[in-house]
Amino acid sequence: MKALITSICQEKSHFVCRQTGEELLLIPLKDNVADFNQYLTLNEVGAFIWENLEEGDDEATLVAKICTEFEANEDDVLEDLRAFLEKLRTYLEIQ
Repeated sequence: MKALITSICQEKSHFVCRQTGEELLLIPLKDNVADFNQYLTLNEVGAFIWENLEEGDDEATLVAKICTEFEANEDDVLEDLRAFLEKLRTYLEIQ
């Protein structure tokens, strides 16, 4: 999972983020131009993960960050985090 987190972190510079209310739009850059045809909408938790994801993080680090911010159960957070990172990986691969 740490390798997945590292690869996502390396891709972050290829995206622009825009806050729209409580959601965050994740917009890919194509030749330094935003491609609004393929954006991803992140809810509050997804936006928190994206904004706080750092190289060197592992599952435990991310779970701790999320639990601290949202006062959530570790087991639920871990399961949801894994699912979110897999969906994010899939989205990043098609860009």
